[in-house]
Amino acid sequence: MSGLVRGVRIGSREKFRMCFSATASFTLGAALIPAGAYCVYQACVKKPSYLGLATVPLLFGIQQICEGFVWLGIHDRDLARTRTASLAFLFFALAVWPFWFPLQAAIMERDPPRRTILIVVSLLSMAWFWVLFWPIVSGPETLLETRVERHSIQYDYPELPIYRYIRVGVLRILYFATVALPFVISSERFGRLPGIALGSSALISAVVFHYAYVSVWCFFAAVLAIFFCFMFRALPARS
Repeated sequence: MSGLVRGVRIGSREKFRMCFSATASFTLGAALIPAGAYCVYQACVKKPSYLGLATVPLLFGIQQICEGFVWLGIHDRDLARTRTASLAFLFFALAVWPFWFPLQAAIMERDPPRRTILIVVSLLSMAWFWVLFWPIVSGPETLLETRVERHSIQYDYPELPIYRYIRVGVLRILYFATVALPFVISSERFGRLPGIALGSSALISAVVFHYAYVSVWCFFAAVLAIFFCFMFRALPARS
């Protein structure tokens, strides 16, 4: 476990509070949970088929709280807490989101051919759990290195078996496609804006914050999820 937080570069409490921090993660998480509850209520009242999409802010809120505990674990040099919180955060990042978005797009879709395509994509996207997340959980603890890089958290797992066969850049493109494209290709206009926003934030995170792509993208996506409140508020009432 000694390699878990190797490379942490926090020299003072002031540096810990800069940019992204435990405070930022907990604050965003606390804001997203009631926002998600509001979206769920609106979906139940107006359009139950959108219920899965309405849970996105709620789930992002839980994920951000998990990363808040990652920050605290790193700051306190608590290796066990850092690993546990990191795995909880990565469960959402590597397993939930690439499966959840195509699944919800399929549930919302009314066009049979597109629905079939989206169902196939959602089933295939379950592979992300096995090729990315499960090896980190079941493998040696040194396989995952959580550290602070330029005031953001970097989850580093360069020795995953899948990387022997597929390059990281290719996997990142495939991940981007499974997260963002389902709502873009959907005939449901309501879901296109979230898909475009999530895709744009993923692209910006990959280019500007490549050193901590997973953490930064999930933070940006969580901020964008607050916009869901306005979307569901504007959703027409069920006749």
